[in-house]
Amino acid sequence: MSTAAGGKSTRPPRTHVSSAPPQGLTARRRRRLRKEEIVAEATRLFAERGYEGASMGDLAERVGLRKASLFHHFPSKDLLYATVLEQLMDAVKAAIVGAATSAGTFEERIDAMTDALTTTLGAQPHAARLLIREVMDMGPVMRERLARTINDVLSASLEFAKAGQREGAFAVDVDAAHAIVSIIGIHFIPFVIGDVVERFMGTSPFHASFVEERRAVVREQVRALVLARKKK
Repeated sequence: MSTAAGGKSTRPPRTHVSSAPPQGLTARRRRRLRKEEIVAEATRLFAERGYEGASMGDLAERVGLRKASLFHHFPSKDLLYATVLEQLMDAVKAAIVGAATSAGTFEERIDAMTDALTTTLGAQPHAARLLIREVMDMGPVMRERLARTINDVLSASLEFAKAGQREGAFAVDVDAAHAIVSIIGIHFIPFVIGDVVERFMGTSPFHASFVEERRAVVREQVRALVLARKKK
C-alpha cells in the first residue's frame, strides 16, 4: 500500500454501490434491481476470492446492506453462488447457440459465434475466470446444474461443426470435437489470465479496444482452424 507524507494511506476509498433505488419505481421493480445489483457484486467477489473465500458479510458491506437484509434476497450463499454461475453460463450459451442457429452461411455464422462469445466474455470481467474455476473444482453447482448446460452447448457446437463439414464449408480432415476444445481455449484463456495478458500486452483484455481487436484476431484464427481450404 502506498503512503503519502505523514504516513497517511493514498489508496482511494472503496466505492460502495448506492443502496438507494431510483425514485418512482414499483416495489417489485426495486427488488429486481436490488437483486441484480447483489448478483453483479457477488460475481466480482466470488471471482476474486472463490466460493470459500467470499463471505456474505463482505458482500453485504459492499452493497450497503445489513447481512440480514442480504439473506432476505438470497436465503443462502449456495443459492447466490448458483445464481451467479447460472447467469454467466446462460450468457455464454445464448452467445453460442444464438449465433449457430442464425441465418447466413456457415462462415458467417462461425464469425457471428466468435464475435458474440468474445464480446460476452470481454464485457464481464469475471465471467471466464469464475466459470473455469467452477469447472476445475467440480463443485456442487457444476455437478448438479451447470454440467448439463455445458454438455448441451458442446453438443450443439459439435452438431453445427459436423453440419458444416457435410455441407463442405468446414474442413473434413479436422476432428470437430478437438477443434471445439481448441476454440474454447482461444476464447476463454485471455480473459481467465487477464492480469498476465495486461502485463504482456500493456492493455487490459476487458478494455474496449482490446475486445474489438480480439474479435478480429479470433475470427481469423477460428476460420483458419475450421474452414475448408479453397482450391486454387
